[in-house]
Amino acid sequence: MEVERLGANSDWTYLVQRPPASEILSYLVAKWQEYEALYSGIGEPFANRDEPTLTEGFAAYLDAQYHDGRQPFHGEFFAELKRYDLRPDGKRVIIGRSDIEWRLSGSPNFIVECKVIGNGRPAKAYVTDGMVRFVDGRYGPRSAEGAMWAFLRPGSTETTTHVEAIIDSHLEPLKCQVENGMHRIAPSTLAPMIASFDSLHLRAPSIPPIRLAHIFVSIAPHPISSPETI
Repeated sequence: MEVERLGANSDWTYLVQRPPASEILSYLVAKWQEYEALYSGIGEPFANRDEPTLTEGFAAYLDAQYHDGRQPFHGEFFAELKRYDLRPDGKRVIIGRSDIEWRLSGSPNFIVECKVIGNGRPAKAYVTDGMVRFVDGRYGPRSAEGAMWAFLRPGSTETTTHVEAIIDSHLEPLKCQVENGMHRIAPSTLAPMIASFDSLHLRAPSIPPIRLAHIFVSIAPHPISSPETI
């Protein structure tokens, strides 16, 4: 069905085209599994790849799916997009890079911040270098939704439980809000069956509160077989 005489910023266009967060995140998890199955046995093991290498390769795979007409909703995914502030002298300063970002004209961007955990990459960074970027408004300043994504390396001594404990010890700086008696809200309402839990955060008065879905993906310790059907 065509929607005529509606601009890119139309509320109705946003309502029709914008997929729910659950659909975006379910798609990302399914495509990650495909991507890992296809490429984990080629070249450097996934367990040894750093975060930008994983996210940029994954985003390239998502882009290929989009251009092949295999993405079931509107909008496009991008990786490692720089965020800037303008200095008094007119020069720019980079304040962050979003790992995976979905964009659709006329609607707030949906950002997924990724962190590798294990083998020298501490779980604490998931909170202090990840979640905090949503809370301080660097990521998703117009959005009420976003996601954190952990890549758990095989053999990591830190797990999802460690991340949860670190969140619990940073409730005040993260401006965590209680919902149904919990500040780690399970089951997730953003991405049921996909995310381990949600968290809800206040931000500056000019920025809407944001709900984050938290997704934990274990990197296979060995190359895995390619899926039969992609």
